[in-house]
Amino acid sequence: MEHGDFEAVRRSMRRSFTMWGGGGHPIVPIGNAAEARALLDLFRVDALVTASDTAPVTRFVEAQTHLPWPLLGKELFKRRSPRLVDLEHPIALLDRYIFRDRAEATRDGASVDMATWDPTDPLADVFLATFGALPEGEESRDYTDSIVRRLMGRRITIQKDGVVPPFEWGRMPLASVQGEYLEQHYAVRNSWRYPGFYVGEASNFDDLVAYWNIKAAGVDLLFFDPSQAARYEGARPAWIDRVQRFRSEQDRNRGIALWHRRERPLEADLGFAPPIFDCAVDPALWNGLNLRAPIQYFAERSALATVDDRHKAPTAAFALADKPFSDVLPTTGQHFVLSVDPLVDLPAQSRATLRPPFVPALNPFLGRTAFSSSRHVRAEPAGLGFITSADTEDISISAVDTTALIAAIFETVGIKATPSKAGLVGTTLIHQMGGLNGCRPFKISGVRTLIERHRPDDTFSRSDAMQTIRAAHTPFPLSAYQWLHIEQRPAGAELKNSDVLGYLLDHGVFRGGLNFACPNCQLTFWKSLEEAAGRLECEYCGHSFNVARQLKDKDWAFRRSGLFGRDDNQEGALPVTLTLQQLVRHGGMRDGELYCTGMDLTSLTASIRTCETDFVVIASHGREERVQVAIGECKTRKPITADDVAKLKAVADAFPSARFNTFIVFSKLAPFTEDEIALIKPLNDGPRLRAILLTDRELEPYFTYERTKIEFDIDEVSTDFNDMANITDAVFFQNRRRAAAAET
Repeated sequence: MEHGDFEAVRRSMRRSFTMWGGGGHPIVPIGNAAEARALLDLFRVDALVTASDTAPVTRFVEAQTHLPWPLLGKELFKRRSPRLVDLEHPIALLDRYIFRDRAEATRDGASVDMATWDPTDPLADVFLATFGALPEGEESRDYTDSIVRRLMGRRITIQKDGVVPPFEWGRMPLASVQGEYLEQHYAVRNSWRYPGFYVGEASNFDDLVAYWNIKAAGVDLLFFDPSQAARYEGARPAWIDRVQRFRSEQDRNRGIALWHRRERPLEADLGFAPPIFDCAVDPALWNGLNLRAPIQYFAERSALATVDDRHKAPTAAFALADKPFSDVLPTTGQHFVLSVDPLVDLPAQSRATLRPPFVPALNPFLGRTAFSSSRHVRAEPAGLGFITSADTEDISISAVDTTALIAAIFETVGIKATPSKAGLVGTTLIHQMGGLNGCRPFKISGVRTLIERHRPDDTFSRSDAMQTIRAAHTPFPLSAYQWLHIEQRPAGAELKNSDVLGYLLDHGVFRGGLNFACPNCQLTFWKSLEEAAGRLECEYCGHSFNVARQLKDKDWAFRRSGLFGRDDNQEGALPVTLTLQQLVRHGGMRDGELYCTGMDLTSLTASIRTCETDFVVIASHGREERVQVAIGECKTRKPITADDVAKLKAVADAFPSARFNTFIVFSKLAPFTEDEIALIKPLNDGPRLRAILLTDRELEPYFTYERTKIEFDIDEVSTDFNDMANITDAVFFQNRRRAAAAET
């Protein structure tokens, strides 16, 4: 709505009171576009309804392309029938569980108060926001009869300039009916839930909107206009008693909260007994770091889904049984948001997810890929929301390809991301090894040495392989990796070099074969076990000969195979897989693995140079709605350059901090030089720590920092990327080396 449009505010309030949960709908004036968008983010808005029919409002709504209108036609009521789940449902539940089943004696005094007042009363708009009222005229159905008949509703009249009626125990205003039988989801907690009074002017548009929106965020407030103080003679103490009764001792010691606009400081004597808790309202209140709007829902149900993985995108289907809507009320034409929160995600090998991160800008993309409709899907902190009819009996959801999802996330910040050649090699390698956990043998220093020591056309004996993997008399022999489980083995059983070599052979890292000498040209060539035959043709001179004489006392010879048979260092895939293992293992991956290997990045609208990130990892941590994004550069022993740092910094800067926490990872299979550390350190801009450095010291262990803690004074526990950045700062930039380690 336009700023200052009181009629639009009144219309919005009345409409909200007809909807189940409508009291949690925010009012969004567009006078300050940044503040308006902050309100959309804070309340995780699913759809926008225009209350002011003006061109600026229309332009603002159309600019929110991530919130397409999901219904046919823009109206909220069609022939007076609601198009969203309406007030009749909580009325029916109250009737069933409170009024109808109570004994007559326990029902005395219990009812719903439907207040009326003089529209010229100075507090008329406050009464509307506080006590509630329904739309006038022919816009919607009349709920008054249901309230009177089923909830023993009574009409009360507030006299013009008369006292504000106090809230009585056992009675509820019409405004409260819409909020009955709603639950709050654990995913969001509001630490600014300070109940008390909103102190403002009833005639001030900003005060009225702020009062509504703070209440919509779940804060219990009563509007107090100092110019009308005498009218609150009974209401003020009754409200304080009501608030204090449900507060903890700590909260009571803090005092009653007085909310007010920052530009209108509290007056010296408002008549409130100390202590007073001052809550100033300014644009920062809506930034999501202070006041937080809860996720409200009607009911929670469990459903067993069937998964069809015969196609490229696995599909999960389940029935919607025991819906929370009244079975005696018609629901045709009414809609609601079905929130789907899978308890577990699909296996990592599927490279698809049913739990995308909470990025509202992805709504159209998620709609096209998960539901075949760009208008009906909404990203949510704990899953996906589907706007559907209350009559829906079952639903089918398609999993979202993780690489396409990550590319779509980059597109929301103006960057085109496509799989790079190195990324395709890395993905193939991970698939070849049976998933990211299947790459664990590469943690073993001896395994990497064996791969690096031999060119693709070199052969080596079994004894050479066994000795190299054992790596005796080196800083980290195989005995240092006994904690590593590359496949099942009995408890307490030793991890042997033969086990490691066998695993690598099973997964095509090496192939077994034999070396043969041509009797004609005397040159030696290698044939794999599959290729060996009774007669062979020399690869050099073409001479054909019988191999039987050479089989006596012949030792097996091994070669690198598959991707490891390429003379390109597997495009650096080994440090990438080791880095991904640590980020996924200790990066706060709440909902499973959401990552991809190398991506080529080019600008759509972002200020970046064309570059490549060796991986992308997306994580959602706990109840934090900001999405953690990690990009990075992985090397074996080559140096990190200033160009590497500058390009990735520009990419990280393209992600808005209001929605993303972006981290830049540099990893090497060798120590960083002082020059490299000096190049990377400026990425930590003041209090914002976003650089993560990993060497072989951090990449090889199961717990990332178990070796590092021996040398440095750090907390080895890492639960998310923030922790990893803090440890990086302590180790590489502040050099918090332990005294004993420094002396050594």
